Amino acid sequence: MSNISAWLIIAQSNLHVGNESVDNYGLIDKAIQRDPVTTLPCINSSSLKGAINEFASQVLVKTVNSEDRKRIFGVDKTGNKNDTQKGNSSFFDAELLALPRPNDTTLYELVTCPAVLNRYAHRLNIFGLNMAPEELEEKIRANIIPLTIKSTPPKEIMPDFKVIDNAAFKELCEDYELPIIARNHLDNGKSANLWYEQVLPRETVLGTLTLSEEDKLNIILKDRIIQIGANATVGYGYCKFIQLISKTDSNA
Repeated sequence: MSNISAWLIIAQSNLHVGNESVDNYGLIDKAIQRDPVTTLPCINSSSLKGAINEFASQVLVKTVNSEDRKRIFGVDKTGNKNDTQKGNSSFFDAELLALPRPNDTTLYELVTCPAVLNRYAHRLNIFGLNMAPEELEEKIRANIIPLTIKSTPPKEIMPDFKVIDNAAFKELCEDYELPIIARNHLDNGKSANLWYEQVLPRETVLGTLTLSEEDKLNIILKDRIIQIGANATVGYGYCKFIQLISKTDSNA
């Protein structure tokens, strides 16, 4: 018996999950991970699994014990590294669903494209989680956080959500369009190492899937904010997990 769940991952702060396998010779010293087929930004499944395991071992100590973690993830991060076993859960890459960009009326808007919505909906359908692209679009809309404007009484403005054409969306995801942030290491007040790091901006929406033989993984993830990727000490990578749809497959 297997629990199959689809998740939205919404970045609450800038997100940098680095692609260490790529050498960068241009402006960007540390690039983000990208899907090898579409070249769109993504989070590799190994990075996602590691971040969730870290969260479970450090934050949910009372909810998820050592045996739970070994069953779900395999090796327990707080246990003996030689005590290996195969975990009973599968983690899939998180693929980009929507990207924020500035606008003149609501500060920012979220944009997506038909190809991205169709691809993720198709992925869900493969695992029996039937969801039309239009329904996925509405689920994303429902989780956009309104902006509060100071007035009497205070007003809430919903950022726009737009479906743009595929080529325009892909262009927004190119290296020169995504934020690049200068980072510096100071040694006695002097610059010892300046580098440029690419990020996915906060409010970015990604989607992923998990398969597990027990409900505990859903308890770990549902409505949690989990730090993913590098630079946790400067507030990077805090992401909210929202369960889109799930089912239990007795034939798995």
